[in-house]
Amino acid sequence: MQKIRLTDDQLDRIKKCFRLCFLDKDHLWIFGSRVKPEKKGGDIDLYIETTYATAEEVVEARLRFLVMLEKELGEQKIDVVVKFEDYELLIHQIAKEEGIKLV
Repeated sequence: MQKIRLTDDQLDRIKKCFRLCFLDKDHLWIFGSRVKPEKKGGDIDLYIETTYATAEEVVEARLRFLVMLEKELGEQKIDVVVKFEDYELLIHQIAKEEGIKLV
């Protein structure tokens, strides 16, 4: 597995929060500067593919996830991109191609 610039404990906390907020069939990737060992610092970029059926469910899950992450990791810059249904943006493709799947 590629090196992620987060501790194992931080990754475990992210995965725990994800499992509490999203559905069993959903998936989580980390991408951006935290998967590039030559970089320093940077925000935590997370990409989620969910099977929630409505935009309202997605927004609620995303907000719960962000609140839980702040409690678990402390205050820091975290970006969460969520894909649901079949609508795909370029950022979704980049996150999957360059990122590392966590769940």
